[in-house]
Amino acid sequence: IDVRNRLTAVSKAALNTAVTNEVAAASSAFYTTNILSIKQSTIIGGSPQAPGLGGAVLGAYNGIWKGPSAEGASGFKGKEIGIIAAVSFVVAFILAALAAYKHEAIERAMEKSFEAIGAMVGRKPILVVAVTLVLGAAISSGMAMQKAETDAAMLWVPRGSVSLDHNKYTKDSWSSGIAPTLMVVSPKEGGAKNILTAQNLQSLLLVYNQILAVKVDGSKIVNDNKRIADYTDRYGGIWTFDGRDGTRGKCAKWGTACAVQNVLAIFDYNSTLITDEAGIKDRIAKWDKATVKTMIPELGLYKSFEIGDVLGGIKKDGSGHVVGAEAFFWIMQHQEDEQEVEINGNTGMSDPVVMEWEADAVCILGIMKEHPSKKDTKCSQPSGNLEYSGLFTRSFADEFGQAIRSDVAGIGAAYAVIIVYLFINLGKRDSVHSMVAMSFGCLACVGLSYVGGTGLGSLFGVKNNPLNNNIPFLILGLGVDDAFVLVAELTRHITEDKEASVEKLIAATAKTGGASVLVTSLTDALAFFVGASTALPALSAFCIYAGISVVLCFLFQIFLFLPLLAINVERTRGNRFDLLCCFRSSVKHEINDPQGCCCCIWFPRANPPDGLLPKAFEWVGNKTVRTMPGKVGTLVFWLGMFAVGIAGTANIEKNFKLEWFFPSGSYTKKFIDLNDQYFSEGTTFRFYTNDVDLFAQQAEMNEFTSYIDQISAIKQSSLQNWWPNFRSRPTVSPAGTTRADFYRELWAWFGTSAFKDSIMWKDGRCNSKDAAVSATCDPTQGVAHTQISATLRRLGDGPTRFKTVNQMRLDINKIFKDDSGMRAFPF
Repeated sequence: IDVRNRLTAVSKAALNTAVTNEVAAASSAFYTTNILSIKQSTIIGGSPQAPGLGGAVLGAYNGIWKGPSAEGASGFKGKEIGIIAAVSFVVAFILAALAAYKHEAIERAMEKSFEAIGAMVGRKPILVVAVTLVLGAAISSGMAMQKAETDAAMLWVPRGSVSLDHNKYTKDSWSSGIAPTLMVVSPKEGGAKNILTAQNLQSLLLVYNQILAVKVDGSKIVNDNKRIADYTDRYGGIWTFDGRDGTRGKCAKWGTACAVQNVLAIFDYNSTLITDEAGIKDRIAKWDKATVKTMIPELGLYKSFEIGDVLGGIKKDGSGHVVGAEAFFWIMQHQEDEQEVEINGNTGMSDPVVMEWEADAVCILGIMKEHPSKKDTKCSQPSGNLEYSGLFTRSFADEFGQAIRSDVAGIGAAYAVIIVYLFINLGKRDSVHSMVAMSFGCLACVGLSYVGGTGLGSLFGVKNNPLNNNIPFLILGLGVDDAFVLVAELTRHITEDKEASVEKLIAATAKTGGASVLVTSLTDALAFFVGASTALPALSAFCIYAGISVVLCFLFQIFLFLPLLAINVERTRGNRFDLLCCFRSSVKHEINDPQGCCCCIWFPRANPPDGLLPKAFEWVGNKTVRTMPGKVGTLVFWLGMFAVGIAGTANIEKNFKLEWFFPSGSYTKKFIDLNDQYFSEGTTFRFYTNDVDLFAQQAEMNEFTSYIDQISAIKQSSLQNWWPNFRSRPTVSPAGTTRADFYRELWAWFGTSAFKDSIMWKDGRCNSKDAAVSATCDPTQGVAHTQISATLRRLGDGPTRFKTVNQMRLDINKIFKDDSGMRAFPF
């Protein structure tokens, strides 16, 4: 996804990135998993058993953790920034001193060098053009070796970040992740605000059943991706969310039921239990009264969430009973199996089954007017008074794709404006000196610079990424600017010495114009190459490609545009028409006396006077520089601007929210707004343990559980922690208990628990879903990995999110006495 296409000050951006890598490291990787508001799933479908055997005694783990809550901050790296600033100042001072001491000698050396190059180019322009084109084609051939980076973590997470290690661990150690489909249900515009009615619940149940009935043809996915890999085992067959009717199920599970959270769970997804308003209020009251994560005998259901998790804008009567709500929150979670696949012509890391399932879902919900993946298929609004918005796995592709498509016209217009300006203003309003052909030559230099830069970058093994789409526009501006400089210098020299030879004119043009082009190109290229040192891979690769393209742009201006200028001078001295160079004009055309261009045979010749811009700037300069009021006014104005800038630096806020990049009016933006208004839920994540000896570190696991329970940033009702369900009290095994005894006890509990997806055993047979296979395993080998899922509360800004998760890392490392950060961590 390319969301950073305004990089006009890359060197500064790179420096800012370099000194804030700690923030980028945590926030980027954290957003890589599940980015926005995600609520933790719960068990639905029938009446599943309560997790574990008996469950933890409420509050039993309180007070074991004595440290601060996870709300600390990482230190601001003032020392490192001071060192960078000091070194930069010293280097700048040394360079400035050298420049002041030897600037004349340096300038003379540069001028002589460019003059010699210009003379050579002017003598044999055709040969130089031919050699340059051959070399340009050679370096451009590297484009055939170009590879694109499709893994978001490898693009936006700084190199060396522990988040990359955590990301790799989760991919390697856990067979699949969880992809949440999140929805907020609200009343349609003009409808009654209270949607907690039998009619609306029946309407919601109808839509829910329609979504469960969605089927995805995996064989089509397999056929569409044969050139990439054989995905028959991974994606083949017919898929549904819950695996009904013999299909392959995609839902994530807690125990034996699919992970879904919906107000309909209170009614056991049974339409016969949704009748009159009194019955609805009675069931909600019994659910609300019960303790979370316990059975509700009156309903025969397990309470896996609080009322506030699924109802927003709750209204209560005088007795405190829920009588109304303005919004529903609905979550459906699936197992996500991302691979490199092609979807709608685009190749990237994705789970195509989830993407297709969600495409049907957004159409059923009436979220989009047209089906996202089926052409010419219209979507209809669901019946009833309810309106749906959501955040889906495919939302980023849908919304960003639509935003990019809407920007295409603007981007095309920007290119057109520069190109039209080039063709109109590079030459004179004259049929001989118009330089239209030279404008094409300038565009050829720009094109070869981009293609050559891409080819060389690919040969160097640098992967392409979406930021590189900005390079053509950047090189176009730079190349056009260089062309104007060289043409202006050539025009000046022709005017001063009309009898000079072509070789002498081109040598003089290179002598005076080449140095100017070199300075601008050198500073731009240096800024990009310095920026390539940033730890952000995407920005680093962009800077490498851009730096190479800038260098090539300079070389093509000298060795392609300059010889074309020499050929153009020969043409104008022969009084030949521009473009139609085989024909001569019957009237002599002088470069300083343009005779106008024929716009059309029905209109007079266009020949506005030259020098409009110079005259305008001369007038402004006379007023602001040569008069005392102008001097005072200019000084006061810019001092005021400087003061405003200094004051503004005190208000600079470092922040990042992915939701900023969703265009206004999108269904995802509406979901975010409603979530903020009614639910304020944050990101789903997991605590992992990696090769921790649970027997030897039972005390640490008790402290770990106590710590998690005390984190105010976590919504406690979302916790799915297997440890306190295994050990209802924070005890350790009695004296004399062996390691084998402990793991046999854990295996016996595991066999009847609802946390089978939370523990991975070292003996792979223990992880088998086949009871006959798992019965032969040896649990005494120990546990390899565990996970505990949780959901953050909605945290206000990027720095707060980073500080919270980063402090969790530090605290957990302290609990397990782990300096590597890989034995236990949140991700």
